[in-house]
Amino acid sequence: MPDDVKSKISELEKELYSKDFKQHRVEDVLPHKDVTASTSWDTAGENASLRQDEVLSLKRHELMKKFVKYSVWFFAFAVVIAVIIWWRGSNIISGDKLLIDIEHPVTISGGEPFETKFAIKNNNKVTIEASTLFIEYPEGFYSAPGKIEIPHISKNTGIITPGQSISETVNTMLYGEENTSKEARVTFEYRMAGSNATLKKTTTYAIKISSSPVNVKLSMPKEVSSGQDIEFSIDIGSNSKDPLSALLVEATYPLGFSFQSATPAPTYGENVWRISGLAPQEKRIIKIRGYVEGQESEEKVTKVSVGTEDQKDERVIGIVYNAASEASVITKPFLGIDIAVNNNRSQDNVTSLGKGVRVDVFWQSNNPTKVTDAVIEVKLKGAALDKYSLYASGGGFYRSVDNTIVWDKTGSQELAIIEPSSRGTMSFSFSPVALGVGADRLIKNPQIIFEVRARANRVSDVSSSESVSTFVTRSVKFETDLKVSAKGLFFSGPFQNIGPIPPQADKETTYTISLNARNSSNNVSNAVVKTTLPIYVKWLGKIDPEGEDITWNDSTGEVTWNVGRVPSGGSRDASFQISFIPSVSHINRAPLLTGDITISAMDDFTKTEVKDKKPALTTYVSGDPQFSPNDANVVN
Repeated sequence: MPDDVKSKISELEKELYSKDFKQHRVEDVLPHKDVTASTSWDTAGENASLRQDEVLSLKRHELMKKFVKYSVWFFAFAVVIAVIIWWRGSNIISGDKLLIDIEHPVTISGGEPFETKFAIKNNNKVTIEASTLFIEYPEGFYSAPGKIEIPHISKNTGIITPGQSISETVNTMLYGEENTSKEARVTFEYRMAGSNATLKKTTTYAIKISSSPVNVKLSMPKEVSSGQDIEFSIDIGSNSKDPLSALLVEATYPLGFSFQSATPAPTYGENVWRISGLAPQEKRIIKIRGYVEGQESEEKVTKVSVGTEDQKDERVIGIVYNAASEASVITKPFLGIDIAVNNNRSQDNVTSLGKGVRVDVFWQSNNPTKVTDAVIEVKLKGAALDKYSLYASGGGFYRSVDNTIVWDKTGSQELAIIEPSSRGTMSFSFSPVALGVGADRLIKNPQIIFEVRARANRVSDVSSSESVSTFVTRSVKFETDLKVSAKGLFFSGPFQNIGPIPPQADKETTYTISLNARNSSNNVSNAVVKTTLPIYVKWLGKIDPEGEDITWNDSTGEVTWNVGRVPSGGSRDASFQISFIPSVSHINRAPLLTGDITISAMDDFTKTEVKDKKPALTTYVSGDPQFSPNDANVVN
């Protein structure tokens, strides 16, 4: 203990025990209060407190009893509801409780009969009162036996009680391309007891054709040049253990293919062959020759189908046994050919009759190696060609017996050996035969087609020499010769004309204007003839024949004849009447009665506008048989 604390305690002890010690009054911090304590237990208050606690406890107990009772009731109600729902749910009509089982082969041989079983079970607790099984077949399904095509069948399956299962069996045979699948659609329609609604359940199944009674193989070049001559073959072979009756082979050519020949020749048209029959394992070969045109990288697909004759049309395949298809890709030709007709490189060209035609054939080697012994031939087709006008330059020879121009190394040394990227031009010219109005003969829709074929020998690494060819076509169409003619009449014509002849100043004289539209080779439509009337000529409104569509515009003075359609070799006539009062300024002159006469129309063959024009008519009406030259000039 520290010394200073000890000294303070010692001082306090001395003061306490000294004889001079005085008592000190100590004031309370809190005020003093007397409390009187009870001398016995207060049992009444205690009992009241106990009674209050008991009441609260009883209330809590009652509430708990009610809660438990209500909980039990709620649980019982929930159980009842659950039972009802379960019971009713077991009676709900559901398509899921209808089981459709289809037993069928996964793969079949084409033409072999097979059986398909359909089993339907009703797992609903309600009876099916009426039901029907529908089966929709794709193309190729036939009845067995009978070979009758069946696009669909239906089976009346009637009443099906709860838990009952019914079955139906269908015998069919299937034809189609080898290794293809056919999918059939099955629909079960039913009506439940106590309901008027018709319900449906649908499913599908597929069968694969593993083999066909006839094998077909199409052999084609994978790559061809546009215009190149090609040959491809169709191999037909029996895959049946039994003889096959008459068959049809049909080839579907791609767009741009031109058929030339076939061995054997087609039975119908250019693409259908009839084979009288095939013994087991017997084979036939068809070879087809032609050429195909198209754009570079374009794919050309050829398809061949084999089957039986249709019962209604022997030229059409009824049951398809098998089919095959192959694609060829158009590649850049070894010798590029382009043609210009009158300096126009369009595919189709149009020119007027009476004009000469110049044709330039441009060639260019696209081959990476040289080609030799090139020959370029141009065959001209069309009755409009005037053989005597044809001229070929550059050493070309015109073979008139078949209208073919030939260039080869004998006349053009540049064709003997053509190096890569070499190019050149061959030209020829000709004129069409006379085809205008008044010609001795009429050729409808005249045109000339140029078939240009280039062939050569190409040196390759595989073989010493390989023949290659290119084919290109162009055409030129000739416009029709549409003519208009007009004449003035006084003494003749459909109208009675009046007034002095020769015409006299300040006195009225009437004239008839006669128009004619004449056509040559091609039909024309929307033909219109127009002219104008001078200010001193009056329109009288008389037209012949009546009803002809001729109108006059009094604002412009224009006369319009809507001719319309004029067929090839056709002609149309119309007339109208005018009145003329000459002025003194016309004396000693033959004044104009009309302006220039024009005709325009649409050539239906060339799709171009054709026109013609004739000079204005005057009072010198030389077309009138009774006209005299002295009757032309105006007199005083």
